[in-house]
Amino acid sequence: MANRKKPLVVVTRKLPDSIETRMRELFETRLNVDDAPMSQADLVAAVKTAEVLVPTVTDRIDAALLSQAGPQLRLIAQFGNGVDNIDVSP
Repeated sequence: MANRKKPLVVVTRKLPDSIETRMRELFETRLNVDDAPMSQADLVAAVKTAEVLVPTVTDRIDAALLSQAGPQLRLIAQFGNGVDNIDVSP
């Protein structure tokens, strides 16, 4: 069986240590170790490269940002409750 590369997951803010540890085991993971809000430019870079984006409720994921996403972006897996900060319009 051929080795499949692990999906690239970009996490926008600090998550609980146990979750970050497990994510590193399962995925190629880019963590925000400083836990500072990502700039708009950093979010654009994330959606252009990530297969999975893991934002938190403090991140604004709007249509302008999503329009810059690369074709590899498959999932936005928010850490938190609700989707008020994510443009989910069809």
